[in-house]
Amino acid sequence: MFCLLKDYLLLHAYLEMMRTPKIKKKKIKYRSIIFKVTDNQKKTIDEYCRKSGLGTIQFVKMALKGFMDQNPTLQSNSDDYFLNENQLTIFDIIKETEKEA
Repeated sequence: MFCLLKDYLLLHAYLEMMRTPKIKKKKIKYRSIIFKVTDNQKKTIDEYCRKSGLGTIQFVKMALKGFMDQNPTLQSNSDDYFLNENQLTIFDIIKETEKEA
């Protein structure tokens, strides 16, 4: 009886050791944004949220997402975001060498 229990514990420990490691999820960073609205705007937002069954946070997030989708030029491009007008990118150098060749 003791031998069977020992074998079971060894097998269980071996299977735990052979199990694939869990992949950690990327932690989501949240930032707070504070803005002011008038009483009439707040009443309008609350009324719309009550009728549509949304929370105010969901409403604001949907409105911001819709605005950003309609205005893609406002979203920062990683290529142009950190460059000064006097700086060159790697791609500019590659284009110049292709023109010379």
